[in-house]
Amino acid sequence: MCVTAAAVLPASLMLYGVSVPGGYYDFLVGALWCWAIVGVAWAVVGMRWLLRDPPESRWRLWPLAVFPVLLVATWWTASGDLIGKAAFAHYRADLERLAGRPPTHDDTHVGPYTFDYRIQLAGCTLFSVRGPAMAQGSGFAWCPGVAPIDHSWGEGEIFERIEGDWYTFVMPFGGDRVDPWGLQVTRIDSVGHV
Repeated sequence: MCVTAAAVLPASLMLYGVSVPGGYYDFLVGALWCWAIVGVAWAVVGMRWLLRDPPESRWRLWPLAVFPVLLVATWWTASGDLIGKAAFAHYRADLERLAGRPPTHDDTHVGPYTFDYRIQLAGCTLFSVRGPAMAQGSGFAWCPGVAPIDHSWGEGEIFERIEGDWYTFVMPFGGDRVDPWGLQVTRIDSVGHV
């Protein structure tokens, strides 16, 4: 069924969108729009089949159950920290190699990560994610032998330890607390993305 196959696109966009601290704005907004479009198509196709098919042949409608199951499973997975932390664990060695190089303000790619810049500040190397969805700024901080939580940061960064010398940082909209990982639909803001 085409509607069920089409649900793979928003699921993929959403899971990729939450692979970074703060999420990727373009991917998450795209996923939400795609879920809405596929959802409408699913409802139209389902109603057409229900009205057209005789009651005894409705068992053939089982493919229609795949869309809501995929939607719920994707949303549940994207809302947690599983995707982000798994992506970080997979690309940690690459990030450490990048952290050892001189900082640049150039666009840098590592796995699913696209960084606007890397800078050294207060003993840490900050990797700023391009286009975060749920924060004004976000990314990773590699702080060997330093606890960034102990410093006063000028932009209101909130740090959370991942493991070892690695932290996430988030600069929330309006100073509110925001979790660095996972989908937080009410936190998605278009400021700076228009």
